Amino acid sequence: MTANEETYLRLHVGIIGGGASGLVTCKELLEEGHTCMIFEKYDSIGGLFSHSGYEDGMMVSSNLITMFSDYVGNDEDILEKPRMFSFLEYAQYLNDYAKHFNLLPYIQYQTFVQSIWKDIELNKWKMYVKDDKNEYTIYIFDRIAICCGTHQSTNKPIFKNQEKFQGKIKHSHDIKIFDKEFSNKRVCIVGSGESGSDMILAASKYSKKCYLSIRHDHGFIIPRYIYGKYGPGDLDTTRVHHSIPRAWGIFHTYIDMWNSLLKLYIKYLFINKCKFSQDDIIRQMGIQMNLQQIKTSNLWNTFGTKNSNLVKALINYDSKCQRKPGIYELTSNSIIFNDNSIEEIDEIICCSGYKSSFDFLKQSNNDKLIRIANEACISHNLYKHCFHPDIENGELIWIGFTRPCFGAIPPLAELQARWFALLCSNKLKLPNREIQLNQIEKYVKYLKWQLTSYRTERITSLTDFLLYSDDISRIINCRPNFIKIFFTDLKLWLKLMCGPLMNAHYRLTGPHSKRKQARNIILKAKWIKQSNLLYLTMLLIYSFFWFVFGIESCKPNGWYQL
Repeated sequence: MTANEETYLRLHVGIIGGGASGLVTCKELLEEGHTCMIFEKYDSIGGLFSHSGYEDGMMVSSNLITMFSDYVGNDEDILEKPRMFSFLEYAQYLNDYAKHFNLLPYIQYQTFVQSIWKDIELNKWKMYVKDDKNEYTIYIFDRIAICCGTHQSTNKPIFKNQEKFQGKIKHSHDIKIFDKEFSNKRVCIVGSGESGSDMILAASKYSKKCYLSIRHDHGFIIPRYIYGKYGPGDLDTTRVHHSIPRAWGIFHTYIDMWNSLLKLYIKYLFINKCKFSQDDIIRQMGIQMNLQQIKTSNLWNTFGTKNSNLVKALINYDSKCQRKPGIYELTSNSIIFNDNSIEEIDEIICCSGYKSSFDFLKQSNNDKLIRIANEACISHNLYKHCFHPDIENGELIWIGFTRPCFGAIPPLAELQARWFALLCSNKLKLPNREIQLNQIEKYVKYLKWQLTSYRTERITSLTDFLLYSDDISRIINCRPNFIKIFFTDLKLWLKLMCGPLMNAHYRLTGPHSKRKQARNIILKAKWIKQSNLLYLTMLLIYSFFWFVFGIESCKPNGWYQL
């Protein structure tokens, strides 16, 4: 490679956001020899985990699933004793990650991106930035990475006759201290996702009366912990489990729930001496709630509520906590629900998620960028949730705008960042616009088949964790060769298939591979044998009917590129 070629490949990239997505993007770009600047609006890194979390907020994916591929953290024992971090602990993990890979010098704190646009004459991107002293600067970059996350703008539903309601309507984002917010009030929590689950439990503890309004089905309920103190529920988020054919979602959900009930009753008879613990009662009711809606919401066609606090609230505080259907309309001091029941309410807390908004693109006064900003709000309409087909050469990328039904966002953001860094180095190329549009159409069609149009239109960043991870890893060429590993390293193969679906899988081979480190992480990580060996057996049966008889519905998920 000549000196001129090296200069050409060394790009300067602007990164918007200093959370998990922005940090990993910076790290991957630096490893490819590029330079970058991160613009973070707060005075420290960590994104929402440092600045927007509510009291005692806990993650809903364990450190094994959430962590980046090549950094465990300062506690090596956590591979064998996995747990859910608190928001503050995860923010500390991100700070440790930034220090470990020397990312701190590249971060500009308390900076607010006002506008970005393409300077056609220079063939560069310009970024107009305001700092905490209200001083403005224009920066020039070759590429821009938008890593500001999906939690920028709250999404609050509009209720019928909302203007008549004299109480308060808040978003979960506004809630910080539970006893202060809920004490001596009549509260309605709207939404049964993970924040809604935390909110209804807090409201049950501190409020005078509380209601949980669920418009349709709740998410598939999985407790944060199933397998004891160091046994997070997402240890079942494994390659073998998530390879089960999606067409068999209802059948597999029955198997999975029956297996869970069987283990509960074995524990009841032989370990607890015919007594159910409180956690077992909550787990049992959660399974029953999942089974009650199995025809419309099975394990594979909905998102996970990886938090059973809503079940705990309904059991432990049944005298003042009640489940309700969707809200029909509001009066001055009450809610009329869809079942015609009426309840007096002081506050409504909307746990209805967030919506994307890219105002810095709209401020450019460029019609094309304004259109792209609006279209990019529907994440699955971007190519691989990352690129708008009308932006050439991948010069503008969205990283971290992918929400897996089960799994975590940061590992997906890491794969996106690795892909982007290789594109910046000209080691990979994007397909042309027509091919991107064609693949987007096929991808959205698949999502609607698996997750239903209702869910994909409501949560446009929703995706399948394994399918998406393997899809990007194939592009990067870092997906492990499982057949080769089966014959050369059977112990590793078993952990790859039946152990947690960690991003270390994608450091065994390919660009910037760290095989020895990745293998050690994978082998050391805790895994759950009984259920995952059951899934492996089921998967072998499915694959037999697919290979031998060509039954398409038995094709293992993720084995081949979409």
